[in-house]
Amino acid sequence: MRNDAAPAADPEVGALLADHPDAVVATVHRLRAVLLDAQPQLRERAQRGWHSLNYRDPAAGFVCALFPYADRVDLIFERGVDLPDPDRLLTGSGRRVRVLAFESVDDVDPDVVTTFLDLAVDIGAALRAR
Repeated sequence: MRNDAAPAADPEVGALLADHPDAVVATVHRLRAVLLDAQPQLRERAQRGWHSLNYRDPAAGFVCALFPYADRVDLIFERGVDLPDPDRLLTGSGRRVRVLAFESVDDVDPDVVTTFLDLAVDIGAALRAR
């Protein structure tokens, strides 16, 4: 059974998630709720070409995205390399992006997600204000 109790946003979200397992859909919906509860000004947009849900802040620009896969959901932070991560929760070795990976809805810790999201919005806004 799919969890359709998700935040109202881009109508393309359902189409993007249509072929994913229920566990992935539930994890995406939980992460969407955490992101939009923490930063309600974020604009969500499904990007079918990238197969992602992207989040933009009016001041910070593109902040993060959810990438659903067959067995997990990745939450990527556009300026993840700039995020303080003393507990080494973020993965990735690229020049800019860092990732939090979730295999199930039970892996979603709203405090961790919100902390990284708040920092990402602040960093993005500061960089764009220069």
